[in-house]
Amino acid sequence: MDDSLADTRPTFSRLTEGKATQSWRSAVPIVVVMVAVVALVAYLASALSSSSQRANVAERDTAQYRDQATAISKQLGTMQNELALARNPGRTTVVLQAAEATGKKGKASQQPGAGTWAAATWGELPNGKTWLRMNAYGLQQNQDGRTYHLWFQPASGQPVDGGALDPDQNGSGFAMATDLPGLDQGKAVLLTLDASGAKQPGETVVKADLPQLKPTLPKPGPQQQGAPQEPGQARSGTDTQQMHQSGK
Repeated sequence: MDDSLADTRPTFSRLTEGKATQSWRSAVPIVVVMVAVVALVAYLASALSSSSQRANVAERDTAQYRDQATAISKQLGTMQNELALARNPGRTTVVLQAAEATGKKGKASQQPGAGTWAAATWGELPNGKTWLRMNAYGLQQNQDGRTYHLWFQPASGQPVDGGALDPDQNGSGFAMATDLPGLDQGKAVLLTLDASGAKQPGETVVKADLPQLKPTLPKPGPQQQGAPQEPGQARSGTDTQQMHQSGK
């Protein structure tokens, strides 16, 4: 009776025992692969970020080098123009000297600019404007805060400031002015002592009149189409052919 009533229900111990460990063991390679994939993705992202940063730095450095090259090119062009003007003899050179006033006893009394003199060379530019180069001597170092200035006086209109002269230890100074009125519009050149920010010439130290000159360089302008031919100018091949045909 007891044997027939024995528990005959199936047990799962054999199914579960030992398989839990096998399931974890089978999952280990998958976990390792996933970790490797994550690490690889992180590495690639880091490498991509570093490459992007290096690219940005390289682009910024290239832009800086480009700007430096452009600035150097402009400076070189300016220096070449200044060198060309320095070597240019110009159209004329005038000497600026201080006038002497005669006193009651017939002795020459010197003006404030006595002992100062300058040479100014005047020349043309290809655009029809003119340039003026001044070398001055006998300048004083301290003039109560005032500054020596080169001024160009045209035949009509206001004087044009040609820049300041900074005397060296020997009392010599230099100034260069460009883009001045044409040769047929010059009247005088002045060396003055001006207060800071002056818009008009101050005390005249030395002065010289400019000679009346005519421009020799052609002024640039648009070429006229269909302009009449000058006498003796060679005709084109089409005109010559038409003349031959009309003569037959």
